[in-house]
Amino acid sequence: RITTMTVNKDDNIVQSPKLGLANYPNPFNPETTISYNLAEATPVELNIYNLKGQLVRTLVSEVQNAGNYSVVWKGTDTDNNTVSSGIYLYQIKTNLQIKTNKAILLK
Repeated sequence: RITTMTVNKDDNIVQSPKLGLANYPNPFNPETTISYNLAEATPVELNIYNLKGQLVRTLVSEVQNAGNYSVVWKGTDTDNNTVSSGIYLYQIKTNLQIKTNKAILLK
């Protein structure tokens, strides 16, 4: 579990807003929807990795405003090839936080 804190200009420690992240359905076949919410505008990167830590696909790589978002992953890699059954990690990175969850693809 990663807890992220920021330090403001007065050197006071402030707890970062919680970054929600979930996927449904899980396990999934053939696709899953990954949902997340942002408390503020920030650059966002949402990636899928295999258990070896290799990048499978980047789903989001842009600045987004505060709000709720959802992205569908169709179980494909960067070249649109269908990936094999197994456990995959999806990770969201923002200016303040990194959060990782797992998704299970069953065929």
